[in-house]
Amino acid sequence: MNTYLQRKKRGWVEDSELAAHKNKAVDELTPLLFSKKASERTLAAKLLPLTCETSDNLLICLKTEPALYTRLAITEKLESGNQTTALKMIDFLAIIGDNQHRSPAAPSKKKSFPLPRDLMARSLGRMTPEIFPTLLEAADILPLPQLSELIDAIGYMAFYHPALATTENYQRLLQIKNTYSNEPLIQWKFLICFSAFPQSKSLLLKEEQFAAEAQRSINLLALK
Repeated sequence: MNTYLQRKKRGWVEDSELAAHKNKAVDELTPLLFSKKASERTLAAKLLPLTCETSDNLLICLKTEPALYTRLAITEKLESGNQTTALKMIDFLAIIGDNQHRSPAAPSKKKSFPLPRDLMARSLGRMTPEIFPTLLEAADILPLPQLSELIDAIGYMAFYHPALATTENYQRLLQIKNTYSNEPLIQWKFLICFSAFPQSKSLLLKEEQFAAEAQRSINLLALK
């Protein structure tokens, strides 16, 4: 199979294909989300307007979507959404794929904020910073598996939007961290998250359990 056919099988679509379908109505595009052809699913994901119904359909499809370019199209469309979209996405944290952290790991060697491993956390972190209060509110109520991934999204967004790294937001996150003092994974995730918050330096300097991760966060703060 040549390279082009391989890409098509994985959901790749050309700009000319998008142009040929751009005037189709929503009721024509929606069934394509469930097509057996990955390229048709990609077309639908790219061209459908992001309504509540579309968001629901995209999230349902994303749970089982095997094609790379189709997954990218779906997540890119979701990432363009607002608070309503984000609330729907939060419900899908930690349930798509199996790449999530189950326990603390060695510090990343990259000189940037680690890209969230959970697909939905990754997309939430890339959304408009206007949804940040929604993420913080969710952090107060989510069960541990979802909270663990949400912390990554919060840290990622704050790292790349420094205006979010306020003392008020830091104190709110610190309170949540203290609530889960007996959960090593949550403690470790917060040390990564705090590389976006200059206010955390004194706490990071005192860290003993995950000293290497704390030092990495300190190093990142020094580069900002």
